[in-house]
Amino acid sequence: KMASHPGGGDQGNSRDQILEVGAVLLKDFIYQRVQRHGESNAVVTRAQLGASELCDPNHKKLAQCLQQIGDELDGNVELQRMINDSSLSPSKDVFMKVALEIFSDGRFNWGRVVALFYFACRLVIKALLTQVPDIIRTIISWTMDYLREHVINWIREQGGWEGIRSYFGTPTWQTVGVFLAGVLTTVIVIRKM
Repeated sequence: KMASHPGGGDQGNSRDQILEVGAVLLKDFIYQRVQRHGESNAVVTRAQLGASELCDPNHKKLAQCLQQIGDELDGNVELQRMINDSSLSPSKDVFMKVALEIFSDGRFNWGRVVALFYFACRLVIKALLTQVPDIIRTIISWTMDYLREHVINWIREQGGWEGIRSYFGTPTWQTVGVFLAGVLTTVIVIRKM
């Protein structure tokens, strides 16, 4: 019955629901990327991430989009060189500097949101490789806190996470790797000063 959805047109897009879906997508993204990364000593279970299997077909489609963008970013040589820089340790300081730099001009787009997810994921992989698996859920909570405090209203204005799919159909997402590499360069330079 419609009655269970006050405000009819805005179904599934309350702040809480957007954060809930965001957490589901982020955890699944990290889980899948760690699998694809294929590092024998970087292994993670869904339980460690606090993640469950995706059941919702819409979530699965969104997850596929995210994975394709992730593959594209993995192939960006300059970006990988930056990510592997030893000064980008899995710490809150590094995470926050990168997150703030991604959105430093106060503008939002799906590419930047995905860049944040991807960076969080790569910090998780670094944490696994450097044997600090305890920090994994912490990295997820930093990412979700940042979304809650800074990005959630923009995602609501887009009508929720579904917007990733229409964005994915445009060529602009290919610039995400270049963009994120630039962000990391800035952060690394500042850290070394």
